[in-house]
Amino acid sequence: MSTRMPDSSEESLNIVRRRILAITWVVTAIHGLFGAIGAAYALGPDRRSDQVILLVVSVPLALIIYGVTVVILDKPIIGWRTTPWLVLLLGFCVAGFVWVL
Repeated sequence: MSTRMPDSSEESLNIVRRRILAITWVVTAIHGLFGAIGAAYALGPDRRSDQVILLVVSVPLALIIYGVTVVILDKPIIGWRTTPWLVLLLGFCVAGFVWVL
């Protein structure tokens, strides 16, 4: 007797695995994004140039988080389901600029 699952079950299991990996990745990586924004705030206004550098670094971090997540989920880079997440991540960066500067 074979323990091999039918093709539809394997595909469903792979989708679940991808989603769990993507959630784990985003939850872990978003700490880096929030950490950069929080560190910029913690530096204080006397180190304005360092704050700007950290806030500028937060944008590529957001793009990396988005890109890796889209690749893990095997979705198109720009699509009606994925683009709102990019806007949300970049919104955190914009909110950081407004909050810190």
